[in-house]
Amino acid sequence: MIDVIIPAYNAHKTICETLSSIVMQTVRDKLNVYIINDCSDKDYSEEVKRFSSVLNIKEIKTPKNSGPGFSRQLGIDSSNSEYLVFIDSDDVFFNYLSIETLYRNIVSKNANVVSGKFIEEMNGVIYPHENNEIWMHGKIYRRSYLVDNNIRFNNTYSNEDTGFNNLLFLCTDVAVINTVIYVWRCNHNSITRATEYNFWGMEGYAYNICWAIKGAEERGGNPVEMATLLYETILEVYYRYVYYRKVRSDADDVFKWIVELKQYYLKYCEYLTSNIKEQSLYSTFSNLFITLGSSDVVLDNDLSFNEFINMIED
Repeated sequence: MIDVIIPAYNAHKTICETLSSIVMQTVRDKLNVYIINDCSDKDYSEEVKRFSSVLNIKEIKTPKNSGPGFSRQLGIDSSNSEYLVFIDSDDVFFNYLSIETLYRNIVSKNANVVSGKFIEEMNGVIYPHENNEIWMHGKIYRRSYLVDNNIRFNNTYSNEDTGFNNLLFLCTDVAVINTVIYVWRCNHNSITRATEYNFWGMEGYAYNICWAIKGAEERGGNPVEMATLLYETILEVYYRYVYYRKVRSDADDVFKWIVELKQYYLKYCEYLTSNIKEQSLYSTFSNLFITLGSSDVVLDNDLSFNEFINMIED
């Protein structure tokens, strides 16, 4: 069986379409669906009733509004199927084979995690994402691996998926499939779409990467992979700082958020090769271009990466 966990906060306008994309799955009879109500203004009893004839569906309410990470963990703790799939309450699965494709691959490959492609719909434009370590989109997880290795969502309100997935990716081989599984839809009211979040979110992002590195160290993670992750993270923060210092008077706040990140970076930078750096430079800037939608992120920049590193005070 497969547990499908949906964190939901005031998602009554969109969640029926999410549930409809679950109903159409070829493995519907293998699914247990959990709506984790993160203290929405009203419950989801109508939606549960509407779909209960075609889905094994249940609503669980959080004790207080705590964010999607807490909701996902509550969903994990409140369910018991062998496999876990997550979907946000304003997104949909790509087609009727999405969950079956994940399921067949995690069984046949005997993997702990399978990661497929997903597409992002934003302002009429579709962006493809491949094997992304940040979001829960397009992935299936083996419960026993999470339990046996005590891998849980932490208590941060945002970027907790970044910590969770990166810890997993550092600790176990991930089976990557070349199939689109999931559609991430633009919701201008969601936390990750807020303009301010693209700046302030760097604090939680840096914290969760450090959290993942610490967890990987405790579990004997590969130092080359940790070095690569740290380099890509601090490189992205650098790019964002270069951009935001042109438009925000408080851009220097970033330096107090990444002190620990620098310490980990210096600890593992000896494992970086020129090839790793070259690949990271390309991929990081490409992702940032999509996020900020601006071609002037690094244009006319008079601050080098090394100078940026040196500006971070221990």
